[in-house]
Amino acid sequence: MGKDLSEMTLEELWELFPIFLAAHDDRWKDSFNEIEQTLTGFLADQPVVRISHIGSTAIQEIWAKNIVDVMVEIPQNVYMKNMAQILEQNGFTIIGRVIYDTFFDRQHIQIQSGVRG
Repeated sequence: MGKDLSEMTLEELWELFPIFLAAHDDRWKDSFNEIEQTLTGFLADQPVVRISHIGSTAIQEIWAKNIVDVMVEIPQNVYMKNMAQILEQNGFTIIGRVIYDTFFDRQHIQIQSGVRG
């Protein structure tokens, strides 16, 4: 068996998952809305500040990779590792973490659903 995705370098991930750009697709917004509903459902007991559609698919009229990126904002007093585990257990891939945002007094976790837009 090969490496777990979380153990791979960016180069290894790019080889497995090459990035292809596509013309803007209005369905990306619908995909985000479905992802947001899913997250809201299983994170109902968690202190989520906001769920945002981010990345190139969130910008109208530009070419983008056909994967909807989402950011989950949580309060500073929440242990990020626990939140990340909940997200991963529900099929999401963690692709970025900001430990602390001093301006907004929040933490951010960037995720992908694995489902293409």
